[in-house]
Amino acid sequence: MTDDLDSMKTHRRALAADPAEAVSWQRLALTVRQAGKGRQALSLFIRAARLHGDGAVLERQIEGVITPLLNQAVLLMQNGRVDEAVAVIEPLAAIIAPRGDFAHILGVLRLVQGRDDEAARFHAASRMEDSGLGVALAGIARHRADWNVIGTVVIPVYRMEDTIERALDSVLAAVRYHRATSGEADAQVHVCVVDDASPDDTVARALRWARAHPEQSVALVANNRNRGAGRTRNAGAAASLGRYLWFLDADDHYLERHLFLTIRALDAAPDVGFVRTGMVFDVIDAEITQDWRQASENCYPGNLCVRRECHDRIGGFPEEAPFHPAVADDVAYSRVLHSRFAGLKLSEKTVHYTMRPGNALERQRAEMTGGPPSAERQRPDSRFVAIELLTQRRLYTLAANAAPKPMPKPPAPPMDAAVWLERARELIRGQQPESAVAALVRAAVLDPANATVWFELGLAANGLKRDGLALRGFKAVASLHPDAGGARFNLASLRFEQGALDPATRHLRDALALRPEHGGSLFLLGRAERRRGQAGVARGILGRATRIDPDRGETRAELAEAALDLGHATAAAEHAQRALALTPELFDGHTALAGALEALGRPDAALLGWERAIRGNPGRAEGFTGRAVNLLTRWCGPPPVPTPRAETGRRLASTALGRHGRFGNQLLQYGVLRLYAARHGLTLEAPSWPGRHLYGLDDPLPGPALPRLPEREVEASVMASLGGARLGGAEGAVLADRDVTAYFCGDTSVLAPHREAFRGFFTPGPHIRPWADALTTRLRAVGRTVVALHIRRGDFGWGPFWMAPESWYLRWLEAVWPGLDRPVLYVATDDPRCLSAFAAYQPLSARDLAEPIPGAEFLTDFHVLCEADLVAVSNSSFSFVATMLNQRARSVVRPDKARQALVPYDPWSSPVLL
Repeated sequence: MTDDLDSMKTHRRALAADPAEAVSWQRLALTVRQAGKGRQALSLFIRAARLHGDGAVLERQIEGVITPLLNQAVLLMQNGRVDEAVAVIEPLAAIIAPRGDFAHILGVLRLVQGRDDEAARFHAASRMEDSGLGVALAGIARHRADWNVIGTVVIPVYRMEDTIERALDSVLAAVRYHRATSGEADAQVHVCVVDDASPDDTVARALRWARAHPEQSVALVANNRNRGAGRTRNAGAAASLGRYLWFLDADDHYLERHLFLTIRALDAAPDVGFVRTGMVFDVIDAEITQDWRQASENCYPGNLCVRRECHDRIGGFPEEAPFHPAVADDVAYSRVLHSRFAGLKLSEKTVHYTMRPGNALERQRAEMTGGPPSAERQRPDSRFVAIELLTQRRLYTLAANAAPKPMPKPPAPPMDAAVWLERARELIRGQQPESAVAALVRAAVLDPANATVWFELGLAANGLKRDGLALRGFKAVASLHPDAGGARFNLASLRFEQGALDPATRHLRDALALRPEHGGSLFLLGRAERRRGQAGVARGILGRATRIDPDRGETRAELAEAALDLGHATAAAEHAQRALALTPELFDGHTALAGALEALGRPDAALLGWERAIRGNPGRAEGFTGRAVNLLTRWCGPPPVPTPRAETGRRLASTALGRHGRFGNQLLQYGVLRLYAARHGLTLEAPSWPGRHLYGLDDPLPGPALPRLPEREVEASVMASLGGARLGGAEGAVLADRDVTAYFCGDTSVLAPHREAFRGFFTPGPHIRPWADALTTRLRAVGRTVVALHIRRGDFGWGPFWMAPESWYLRWLEAVWPGLDRPVLYVATDDPRCLSAFAAYQPLSARDLAEPIPGAEFLTDFHVLCEADLVAVSNSSFSFVATMLNQRARSVVRPDKARQALVPYDPWSSPVLL
């Protein structure tokens, strides 16, 4: 063990002298692997490979590390220790992209854990098409598609051979209308036909219809003797699928909008138990009196859609003898339902109530149109008395069961703050942060002088992004310990994260007054001052920090950025190189060095720096933006000459544009801020970013530093102002002479009135227009209807950037494809391996249509998403913003976690990310 440590120290000293020495990286990796640290060894092997460039060697080294761990995971899984198996190999996925056996075993483990989406993603990465994992996933997907049912139409039948097929036809037409209108192409409504011992050909005809329409889910339930309408409907409800129930008599039929309207109504009103619609009363519809129409529509089951749970809670339709075979059971059911649950009434007529010889409508025709009561209503009948008594009995029982019962008095909560503090720590260990915060609040109330409680509360609240509570906690610690520099530093860190730079710098100076040599405080103060535009002040503070803590690479990188801000490119490059000597994979070090090399007129060397930064952290934008601008400038020359800056009082800067968010979000940020600037007579100043080259934008470059505002404050103010144009609401102070940034990934409805102006910002510039026009021509030559999918992989798979499995897109394609005119499929993706999932559709991708634009290789995908007729996006601002710019799409859908499917959305009235 001592030899291993000595060896590691030797290799680290060699690397400190020359961070680009591949052999030392290799030796250090081998030493770490021998020490049993597989994950760390992988990282080192990959780092070495970036220097020596021998992919075959790297593959062998990766296999040598992973194979024993995979074998260990398989053994654990076979012994039923699935979570332990995952813990062995899952950390490796953060270092190398799973593929082959690695992806396959991860997929199997996720399948066993019930995490099907992840299992599908790993299965695709394994490229083992015919494996048992693939068969299992296909079976699950098929089962989910078959049983993901909205609800069930129950059709009781007795002697209905002449009308059952018409009733079933009407249900199918209503299902098709719902699919087409809602955009939910795979929506399913089940049908349950319940035969009440019909002596005619009703069952045979229903069965023949079901077999002729295999696309419609139908079940047939048969009573062996006649049991009456109420019990027959209950049998159908008991066999139902989904959350909603409809009841259709077999001699009646639906109009096509019935299912769509009732589903939409209940989906939009979760507190409502049922919905009823209007009815067409056959030939007497124009003659029926208003009283009879209202009474009939409030008790007839055919115009009802009820939540399954509500039906169950009232006990279904009454089945006692007085209601048999079909006497007032629907009236009693409706009375009970209406008494227990709120309902909705839609005026549109969506059900046709058919008049037949001997049915209720025919018997009561005269009375319903204003004539005398029917003969049966004039004769006294003890059964109706019994029916009323039984209905009252049911209402009473339900009311009694619903009455609140006295609950035992809970024990008094503990009054000791230490108890609440310990409970909070247990909750944090159990990953229940919300409950932990509640416990810490109780502790703080009981012991407001306990600094430990406030500190824990600040940390927990900060983790939940509850900024106000976190700030209160850290302020309390600082107040209780005014001489503790650490408390001031924590408070400053929180304010810095919130973008409140002025208070952050004040707290940091207080912290340094107490601990003048604290390197962390100096580093953060230097960074804060630089972001406030005080590069000279920042350079002095950071220089002091490097003297106190010379081995901190982050400080050197920040010092390089400050020197670059001051125009000292040579000094910036030297500081960045020292940062990378200390921390070779430091993202900020690579971007600082690349920026310095650009300023020194060395674009080739700068390009290598940008690409190293991207390899180190592909999700951060600075490397993406720097590389794009570097290559675009080579391809088409410099962008348009920036226009002059506005005078003081009319400036609006966004110096972080290009550093926060990649291409799609950069367009969103720029477009929203341009709209805001235009609304208030301001001129937006923007740094170098790809939009200048691609769209011919000539905004002024940022001038003298302006005060920066917190992102949340900016987003709230800007969106309220733009929404005020639509809502006529009051606006806050104009953000003139401010430096602003925000992601603007909330609801886009406030932008809808400005959509044409927003789209106008992003017209392809003169260098891009011929390329874009040629691309569109080639695309349209392949097919008449362009269907575009965006399958985002790459840097996705964490936090809000979750990945939907290919199976969701395939289900959507299966539903829409048959009805399209000469469709062609285009798959926009950063992972070509996913194309195989769509092989049946012969998909096109970027490489099939155009030579990529250097630095804007993503633009082919983006342009097609802007031009397609049907678009299915990822949970990504890239494809969402493309649909905002798309003026021809007739259908756009996105993945929805709750529904496990693609669902329609309006790009101008939806959140950008879900």
